[in-house]
Amino acid sequence: MSAAAMPAPRLLIDIGNTRLKWAWCTQDLPAAAADAPADGPLPTPWRHAGAAAHGELDALLPQWGALRDAAGGARPQVWVSNVAGTAVAASLRAALDAVFGAGAGVTWVRSAPRFGSLVNGYRDPCQLGVDRWTGSIGARRYRPQGALLIVTAGTATTLDVVSAQDRFEGGLILPGLDLMLGALARNTAQLPTLDASDAGLSVPWADNTRDAIAAGCLAAQAGAVERTWRALSGRGPVRCLISGGARHILAQALCMPFEMHDNLVLLGLHVMAAQHGAGILPD
Repeated sequence: MSAAAMPAPRLLIDIGNTRLKWAWCTQDLPAAAADAPADGPLPTPWRHAGAAAHGELDALLPQWGALRDAAGGARPQVWVSNVAGTAVAASLRAALDAVFGAGAGVTWVRSAPRFGSLVNGYRDPCQLGVDRWTGSIGARRYRPQGALLIVTAGTATTLDVVSAQDRFEGGLILPGLDLMLGALARNTAQLPTLDASDAGLSVPWADNTRDAIAAGCLAAQAGAVERTWRALSGRGPVRCLISGGARHILAQALCMPFEMHDNLVLLGLHVMAAQHGAGILPD
């Protein structure tokens, strides 16, 4: 197939509170990667991905430019989930124009009352964070049966519940590990400043202040997940999916089964873009 005849690639972008994460998808992926069975590993249907802080988007230009050139200069279909506001959105728009030319088409995803069979049960569906909604779409697409507990360990830690009846029921929002650790350092006397990497401890309690802070914040995160897991398990089978930059640290503290994925928001964007391209539009 010539470069001119190749389907347009997709550039998926998840703008979080502190970083932008992206993935570049072509539409010639093997079926096993693009459409994994419900009982297999959660898929990562892209070959190229990366991240940058909000103030460092210029660093993405050469990476995206190289991918553009490898695709024969094709403009990608761009799908974006953004929780960081208009200033970062404008910076992204400028970066996209610099690489792909002015006027490149961008789909800015928004939370909606439903997507396919998944119903948004938030009191006001439009107020649900688009990252939580999009991540739930990705999770439900590849885990279509039973209840889901979707945990994203990022700047904030979010716990989201999808019922066995395909209803997003809501969830919990906690400060992420870094925010918890930073709040202690800022607001108490003579306590050390730690970050999430310091919380990688497997001790139930500690005999020094530094380790006690790290273990305490990690226990608070794990306790919220396990408490929600127990409540959901009382209804029937439930699967826990964990994503986000601090997922490995949080996961080692959990005493329950779970699966991990690099980025469920990007996976959800991939699902939405693929269904849109196939003419299957969200309600």
